[in-house]
Amino acid sequence: MKIITGIHQGHEEWDQLRAVRPTASEFGKILTGGGKASGQREAYMRRLAISTKYDLPKWTGNKWTDRGQALEPEARDRFREETGFNVREVAFIQSDHCMAGGSPDGLIYDMFGDLGEAVSGIEIKCFNLDKHLSILEKGELPTENIPQVHGHLWLSGFDAWAFVLYCPEAYPLDFKVIEVRRNAYTEQLGEHVTQFCAELIERTPEFLEEFEADHIHKPVLECMPSICRSLGMEVAA
Repeated sequence: MKIITGIHQGHEEWDQLRAVRPTASEFGKILTGGGKASGQREAYMRRLAISTKYDLPKWTGNKWTDRGQALEPEARDRFREETGFNVREVAFIQSDHCMAGGSPDGLIYDMFGDLGEAVSGIEIKCFNLDKHLSILEKGELPTENIPQVHGHLWLSGFDAWAFVLYCPEAYPLDFKVIEVRRNAYTEQLGEHVTQFCAELIERTPEFLEEFEADHIHKPVLECMPSICRSLGMEVAA
């Protein structure tokens, strides 16, 4: 695992790093939490390929991602207080096997200060009250979060990851940690992501050629064949 520091999550360099490679938060577009190939796989690959040459609009979030960003520092500090663990923020981690990577909410280091080695990581989720309580009742990692958490397990090579739930409105049930262990799904996901990366590299020229033909080099009139014909104009088929 390669650990990248020195840039901040959400900044331009971070966005550029993520734009051209599959990342853990999007691994569900490659393999679903149920272990099936995702129907979004082709579209996701196409977007990554096009992003190697063109700046495509990126998703800017919503009120729930804004909530998560606001509460994440509190949750991370709470985790440190409750566990005594040495948790450090990093920008990005990258696989030793392919171009894929991810942005964990923190890495857990051993107790040797700045000279220590990372041994695990954390994923923080600050859901609304109803969803938070529902997960507490079930006591297990939600299916929708399986690809991301196991993606970080695979990228890092660690045996376990901490899934941290934090919802201030649920006090005194506001904080919960679920340990997620490496399993057969982790390895299955790794195989799918590795294959995805290889295919992405191979097919990038194809996706770029299609995109440029349809959106960059296509004459404007060819985008309006019916209107042109109604005006008695000949347009290419």
